[in-house]
Amino acid sequence: MLPQGDNYEAIERAFRWRIPPRYNIAADACDRWADGSGRLALLHLRAHGGLERISFDELRARSNRLANTLRAHGIVRGDRIAVLLPQVPEAAVAHFAAYKLGAIAVPLFQLFGEQALEFRLRDSGAAALVTDAVGLSKLDAIRAGLPALRLVCTVDGPGQGGAGPCGRDGTCQRCLHAGGYGGG
Repeated sequence: MLPQGDNYEAIERAFRWRIPPRYNIAADACDRWADGSGRLALLHLRAHGGLERISFDELRARSNRLANTLRAHGIVRGDRIAVLLPQVPEAAVAHFAAYKLGAIAVPLFQLFGEQALEFRLRDSGAAALVTDAVGLSKLDAIRAGLPALRLVCTVDGPGQGGAGPCGRDGTCQRCLHAGGYGGG
């Protein structure tokens, strides 16, 4: 990691970043640990109180399915994928899916108001958004001002409390195209 040295200046002079020519953080943080053993990746206490145990194998499978779904809907390397979710496993799945595509994940805060959300989605040029019913309700009021947003995927559909695509099988439960909400 760090070179040997007698003082900070010597270590600083000898230090070099070792960056591989190709690197994908999803492969390093998720896929390399998914070896079929069921090794635990996440423990999540759901709102209803149930404990969900997610293995690296499952995390890899979910993020692969979501990445394939996004790709099938025209999302490609370099596109921005906004993630408007609370701290739930589906958020990790969405980030890993974005990285696997070579897309750029744009994390968003659920407490953003409509104006702050619209600014960030427009300024980033987000082509896709992965969100939940709460985020989808905020999007309704600002959708017309987001011309780059081509795809919206919800993890629990337009109603409350769904199990969600990213949470159970990795495919988007409902992908909504830019032409309007419905069909997708």
